[in-house]
Amino acid sequence: MFKADVVIAWVCAVVFTIVAYGAMDLPLWTAAALALVVGLGAWIASTPLCGQWMSRLSGRIRRWGAPDMVNSPPASVDHVTALLAPKPARSVPPRVSRSTEPRPLASYELAGREACWRCGEPPVAGTHAWEDRGDFQLLSNHTFTCTNKHGWTNSTDGS
Repeated sequence: MFKADVVIAWVCAVVFTIVAYGAMDLPLWTAAALALVVGLGAWIASTPLCGQWMSRLSGRIRRWGAPDMVNSPPASVDHVTALLAPKPARSVPPRVSRSTEPRPLASYELAGREACWRCGEPPVAGTHAWEDRGDFQLLSNHTFTCTNKHGWTNSTDGS
């Protein structure tokens, strides 16, 4: 028993042969060759309506030259969980302090410094140290003493 797609193709080929040979006065072999092409075309065009096997074949013929479709399976649950899991914190090396121990100031470093606020004498001794209080907080600490043993400090953050 013929499938419907074969019947449709056979009818199209017979009708085309009659028209080509009888009405258009083509030679019989040309009409037969063209009828074969028309029948094959009608068969491919009608197969999606008629059968599964021919439907797959006509689909392949229609997709001829097109890039293959990629069928990627869905990701496993473990993979999705790994993607959605929070990222571990980067291990940042501990911050190194830039604080220094107080060092004595030389006489040329004491020259021109502010005088004692109690007696007005210039400083005769002093120390300098850096104190690191975190990012962008490096303080310069000076301690001074005058001849009368008064002490005072001066701290600046670079401004």
